[in-house]
Amino acid sequence: MIERIIISGFGGQGVLSAGLMLAESAVHIGLEATFMPSYGIEMRGGTANCHVIISDKKIGSPIISEADSLIAFNEQSILKFAARVRDKGLIMLNSCVVQKDYDFPGRKVVMVPMESMAIDSLGNQKMANVIMIGRFIREKAFITLDELKRVINEKFLKKGEKVVNLNYQALEIGYQLQ
Repeated sequence: MIERIIISGFGGQGVLSAGLMLAESAVHIGLEATFMPSYGIEMRGGTANCHVIISDKKIGSPIISEADSLIAFNEQSILKFAARVRDKGLIMLNSCVVQKDYDFPGRKVVMVPMESMAIDSLGNQKMANVIMIGRFIREKAFITLDELKRVINEKFLKKGEKVVNLNYQALEIGYQLQ
């Protein structure tokens, strides 16, 4: 098993945090994982992306030339990375910001209104990335909901139980999304 994932968006959307959660969850269940972040100097509002590779075998390089999955938080990410997604791969799009109908023949496309769901359901747009990751793990099913919750607890407990529970709720919302 190998899963090569590109997650991309603007700085401040939680791109790197989402990638790190996936990589840490994989390591916790005994898989190999690499996490390679890249971001512009602007931080918030600049570009951000990360390459995450998860495998049951050793990983030779953290660089992804052909992705199994793209999780695009903004339209620029689609333009930059969609061509790298292999045939029969997965493209997940933030439908709150995608302005065009894109055609990705041979690839599965999942539209997630991550930002509006975060605001409408949780009153907090910062939870949008966790909603998207919840939907992703349901789609791919190699990391369990409980395992991702364990990583969220470790990552956010120092910020308080309220923050942990908000992340749990966001994860569940994404996971339950059809």
